[in-house]
Parts: sequence; C-alpha cells; structure tokens
Amino acid sequence: MKVELQITKQFEPFLDPKYRYLVSYGGRGGAKSWSIAQILVLRAWQKQTRVLCVREVQRSISESVLQLLSDTIDRMGLQEYFDVQKTQILGTNGSRFIFEGIKSNISKVKSMEGIDVCFCEEADQLTYTSWETLIPTVRKEGSQFMISFNPNDEMDDTYQRFVINTPPDSYVVKTNWSENPWFPKELEKERLHLKEKNIDLYNHVWEGEVLSNRDGAYFAKFIPDDQIIDFAVEPMIPVDTYWDLGISDSTAIWLVQQVGMEIRVVDCYENQGEGLQFYINWLHDWRTRHQAVLGEHYAPHDIQVRELGSGKSRLETARKLGIHFRVVRRLTIEDGIHAARAILPKCYFKKDSTKQGLQALRRYRKEFDEKKGIYKPHPLHDWTSHFSDAFRYFAIAHRDKSKQQRIGQPQANISWLTA
Repeated sequence: MKVELQITKQFEPFLDPKYRYLVSYGGRGGAKSWSIAQILVLRAWQKQTRVLCVREVQRSISESVLQLLSDTIDRMGLQEYFDVQKTQILGTNGSRFIFEGIKSNISKVKSMEGIDVCFCEEADQLTYTSWETLIPTVRKEGSQFMISFNPNDEMDDTYQRFVINTPPDSYVVKTNWSENPWFPKELEKERLHLKEKNIDLYNHVWEGEVLSNRDGAYFAKFIPDDQIIDFAVEPMIPVDTYWDLGISDSTAIWLVQQVGMEIRVVDCYENQGEGLQFYINWLHDWRTRHQAVLGEHYAPHDIQVRELGSGKSRLETARKLGIHFRVVRRLTIEDGIHAARAILPKCYFKKDSTKQGLQALRRYRKEFDEKKGIYKPHPLHDWTSHFSDAFRYFAIAHRDKSKQQRIGQPQANISWLTA
C-alpha cells in the first residue's frame, strides 16, 4: 500500500531519525500541527511506535490532538490500521498514541517508559518545570521530540530553550502561512483584516513574531530584568507567604522577604490536586532547607467560605493544621492589577527559584477576541492565572500594610487583615 504525505520541504527533516528535537514554530496557518500529525501517523503505521502527545494543560480529551490525529488517519486512508478510542489511539501493529496534560499529571508523565516520540502541541505554554520533567522522561534510545508552537513572549522557556539556545541534534524551522500551499481562503480573509487593523498584532499572530510591544500583557513591561538576580535568603528575617488556593485547580504560593527597604521575592511554588497539608509540609521542608524563619501567611477572601460537605472553611482547616492565615482585602481584579504593577518595579526576584512564577507573570494577559481582533477587558484564565492571582494578593496586602504602618495603627485592629 502506498501512502502520500502532504508536507512541504520544511518538514522533510521530521522524517530523519538523527534529530533529537524537531521544532516548528511560527504564525497561524503554517500547517505545523497538520504536517506533524501526518508524519506521526505514517510512522505509527509503518512500525510499532509509542507516541506521547502532551500539552501544558489538558482538562479533557477534547483539548488534546486526538481529533487531529483521527482526522489525519481518515485523510490518509488508514482507518483499518487504527482503533480510535475515547482516550487513546491504538494501531493494529501495537502502536499507541497517549494524551496527557503535564501540569495535572506530572507524576504520571514522570513514570512513563518506552516513549518513542513526544509530540508537544502549543509548546509555547510549557513551563520550565514541565520541560525539566519531560526531557529526562523521554529517554529511550533514538527517541525524539516533535514540537509545535506559535511564539508568544521572547522570554518564554520554550522559545529560549529551542530558538535562542538551540540544543545539539536539533532541527528548528520557522513556518508561516506563506509557506503553506494549502492555506485556506477563509483564513486569508482573517489575515488581511488583522493586517489592516493592527500591524503589530498581525506580525505576532500571522508572521510568528514574539510580542515586542507586549500588547495585552498586564505585567511584562513592569518587571525589570536587572532586578532578577541571585541572592541568599536572610536566615533571621521572616519570610511571608501569599497564596492563591485552588480546590480542583492549582494552588500557587509566593514567598517574600522584606530586607530593610528592599522587597525580595525569594521563591514560588505551584501544584495541583493536593490538600492543604501537602503545601504546609512543603513550606516546612522549604524552611528547613533554607534555615529560614516563616512569617505571616496571606490568602484570598474565599478561604472563609464554608464547604458544603464538612461545614468548615479552609481557614478553619488550616488553623487545625497549624497555619494561621490573614485574609487579604477583597478588591476587583483591576484594582489588584494596578497594585501589582505599582509594586513590581520595587521587587527583587531570586533568579532561579522564581523562574516559573516570573514566566507566568510575564505571560498573564487580556483575553483576545479572535473574531473582532481586539483584546477583551479581562484576563485570560489559563496556567498563568494562579501565580498572577497570588501576586495580586501580595501586592494588595503589602500596600495595605504599608498604609497602616504610616498611620501607626496596630495590625490586629485591621479587621480585613485578621481572620
């Protein structure tokens, strides 16, 4: 049986086993995912292949590339050789496509073995932590990464890791709409409309340029590069913590130390699917590792909401576990963003330990309306939200504490600070 691929010359190296990293990046309409899907289906048809398809966040199988691969199998006329199931695709020769979100299944991904190819879709969203987990996991001899993404911020880990600091044994190609001979007429109308309306945004969306003007980003331009440095945690000065507490979502924590007039952000942490005890244990371990003193702990107002099952709030649960939270005053998201913008230029970030949180802060942006070609007046809720929300709570609490100290009021008398 003869199978033909509809790919351009730019993607021919993706058939070469000599490369460890095969990277296609660029703007919309470049046929990146479509081309890689064909190559993967061909490979899985020719010989037994285990393919791990990952993205940073995958709340359901509908957010995966399963449908893309299924459609590709149909287009290539290979339906009889594959069984497309609800959560996986199996080949009659033993091939298998697995679909996972790294952020919510990091332990599961870590334990995977025998992966031949890791297909990273929307790889611009993969964080430093995810890459540091994923790369050593895909360690089978001759294994490869096939990576596809539309670049966003130039400081994103994926862009820095593969475009700026390209590792050995890599093939990296920029692929745009202009190189796609199958570029649809419908997208051409959208492309020309945005080009006329906003040339900077057009260059980002369609030409694959990084966000030089940082349109829509709330915090990116307020984070000075020269204040991301290496320094030690002061052992005798309390480290305060600021939390965004998730239930079915992620929990994010910033650790901040006030040294004289300097605000030092010494660490950050995020995880998902764990209870309060897990994070408290992490804090105790962190304190021991750094020989530090923990100060006060701050959480948003919804920590006081009573849960239907137990009738207790997480505030009460935390107290029983030995951590006494102060409740941050409830403000609008917009007010919190203003507070964060005001304090960011005054903060020093510990270089390595805050990398993931800084990546989230830089990527935190307004939601974009694809149809109208404009940004909506509210944040996009994605993986950047948790660290950004926690930082907003820090900014609000710090501003309010500073005001109260200037007027000489004792902290215990501020009702919204004391739970």
